[in-house]
Formats: sequence, C-alpha cells, structure tokens
Amino acid sequence: MSLVRFVHAADIHLDSPLKGLEKYESAPVERIREATRAAFKNLIAFCLEEQVDLLLISGDLFDGDLKDFKAGLFLTNQLKRLSIAGIPCVIIRGNHDAEAKMTIKIHWPDLVHELNVKNPQTIKFKALGIAVHGQGYAERDVFHDMSEAYPDPIAGMFNIGLLHTALQGRDGHAPYAPTSVEKLRLKGYDYWALGHVHKREVVETNPYIIFPGNIQGRHAKEIGPKGATLVAIEDNQVESVTEHFLDVVRWDHCRVDLAEACNESEVYNAIRKTIGESEERAEGRLLACRLTLLGATELHADIVSRQEEWAYGIRAEITDSDGDIWIEKIRFKTQAKVDIEQLRAQDNPLGGVLRTLQQLQTGNDSRTDLLDCLTTINGKLPPRYKQWADALNLEDPAQLEELLTAIEQSIIPQLLQDVGES
Repeated sequence: MSLVRFVHAADIHLDSPLKGLEKYESAPVERIREATRAAFKNLIAFCLEEQVDLLLISGDLFDGDLKDFKAGLFLTNQLKRLSIAGIPCVIIRGNHDAEAKMTIKIHWPDLVHELNVKNPQTIKFKALGIAVHGQGYAERDVFHDMSEAYPDPIAGMFNIGLLHTALQGRDGHAPYAPTSVEKLRLKGYDYWALGHVHKREVVETNPYIIFPGNIQGRHAKEIGPKGATLVAIEDNQVESVTEHFLDVVRWDHCRVDLAEACNESEVYNAIRKTIGESEERAEGRLLACRLTLLGATELHADIVSRQEEWAYGIRAEITDSDGDIWIEKIRFKTQAKVDIEQLRAQDNPLGGVLRTLQQLQTGNDSRTDLLDCLTTINGKLPPRYKQWADALNLEDPAQLEELLTAIEQSIIPQLLQDVGES
C-alpha cells in the first residue's frame, strides 16, 4: 500500500478564557484571546497544504461550557474546509468537552466523525487501511480505564486508539481515564493518539504512544513550541513521526543572571540578550515572556528597594525594541553578593536577623518558638522596620511564607545598606 499520512492533534481549548489579562498594562489582550482560533486555523491549513489523508483530534476541542454558538460555528466552518477537500476527521470528547452541553447540538460537517461517548466505537477507512478506535467522555470526571473496553485490533489494518487520558498521572493534569503504557501495548494497536496532557511527549515508540500537547500555549505555565504530530505509515508500519508547530503566541520563561551586572546599563544588556534569544526561538510569533532576574549581584539592595522603578524601566526598554514582545510578569529573585555565614556571625542587627531566620527556616519551631524568634528580630531591627512583625498572623502559613520572603528580599538588603552606612 502507498504512503498514508495523518495528523494527530489534541487539546484545542477553543476560546479558552484568559482570566485577569486586562490587569496587565499594555497586554495584547485580543491577540492572545484569539490565539487558539488562529492556531486551529493553522492546523486546518497545514492539513490542506500537506494534503494529508486523515486528521485525528484526541479531545478537548472546547474549554468547558460555551457561552454561545460562536465557537461551535467557527469550529464547524473550519472542519468543513477539510470535508470539501475530501479529508476525513475523527474526534473524541475530552473532559472539557463533556462540560460543554451546547456542543450536543453541533451538526458536524460531512467526513467528520465524533466517536460515541457511551461505548467504544470503530471507524474503518478501508481505502487508507486504517481503523480508528475510541470513546469520548460522557461526563467530565472519568476515573476508570476506558481503554479496557476498546475492541481488539482489526487484522490487516493499521489500528489507532484515540484516548483522552493522563496515563498513570502527569503533573498539572487531573488523573482522568487512568491506564498504563503496558496495558496500551498489550491492546495490540499500532498507534495510540492520546490527549489531555498539554506538553508534547513521545511516551513509547513500540507501539507509538504520543501526547501531541496542545496546539497553542494559553498562559505562562504552557511554554515553548506548540503544535501537532504528523505521522507517515506504509505497509502498516510507522515510517516517520514529526512535530509541526502551529502556535501564534509563544510563551516562555526568560531567566537572567545578573551576577556580572554592575550598573543599570549592564542589567538592560543582559535582559535584552536573553529575551532576544527567546525571540529568535519564537520565529516571528508574538513572544509572551515571564522574566525572572536571578543571581548574587551588587545591585540587589537597589533592585529590591526600587522594584516598581526597575520594572517600569525594563518594560520601557523592551517596548522600545523592534521585537514583537510582551513581558507578562517580572519576578525579582536576586540575592545579596555577600558571605551569609560571615554576616550571620556578626554582632549587629543584620547578624541577629540572619540567625533568627535560620531558626525559622528549619521548620521545627513551635508557635511559641516562632513568637520568640519574631520578638528577637523585632528587637534587633532599626525602628522603621519593626511594624511589619506586629501585624503577622502565625496561624496563616501564607503569611509565614510572606515573612520569609520579605526578610530575604526586603529587610536584609535594607539592613545591608544600613550596615554599610554606619
């Protein structure tokens, strides 16, 4: 049989709401909100340009219940382009699709096959020599192994299993439809087209078990290239598996080490260099960047004491560049360029704070011990720093976390400055 090619995609999350985006000044709100649609258009265009034989979508076309029919209408109009070109599509519902009650009323175009949600179903494409087996979600929470009920492979055909699953668990994803690689392997299929996990992963190559990832990153936790997987088969054997990027907004984390930076100009140069490298990797897409400043630097005290000014200056510097870049957030994680152990041994306010901080960080203190530690810190601080401890609620773990962060990033740099001035 001649070469047959299919595209495996998943986790479209059409019109995924980007909560709180408006609070970010100068955020390209509309471009980011339209990104999932633009990426899906790219998916359809890729299938048409490559003249593939089949498109598989392994769940989560939508992102929960729909507010109106606009997303459904957009989806069917795009899939109709494939139907007109004679390219069939097989889809299953994922956990988010099961929440979208309005999708029950969607009328799919010709050649679009949505597999059953009550029982596993098989679609045979005899001309392609392919059999697709799968089942969609009837409800959001599915905690049994759906693959166990999938039918046996059909002899003489290339058997594909469509499954929306977290396998035996993946970070950041609910453990829906749990199963194992060994169970999937024993099923005897030639390819498992998985969905649900948003990071691309080739789990196994014999047989191929693949998460293609979502086609468009939606926030700063979904970084890097996003797209679909193109698979070529011949004589019921996989000939090639390649990834094709479809995203229009590229999310990334840019970490800049300021250890060698001695002044503002050198800080900006280091930031421009790192973001520039990320921009190159984005290959012309809008770069949505979370920036983290790291390293032990002489500028630490100044950076911590003037975070708003530094953030404004950094954003202005990047905005003035020619790149298509948006800085989503700036995190200040620098450290003082000092010998902490030497300072801890000193008999001054800073030494007292560091010794008490060390006690707090052991995590073994009782509530009474913590109160004693705070009293010690408060007693050794200059007057203008004392009020922060009085308002602490020690029953609140979040406030204790905030306390440790405040000591490390604010109090210590200020005390360093005081010691230097005394």
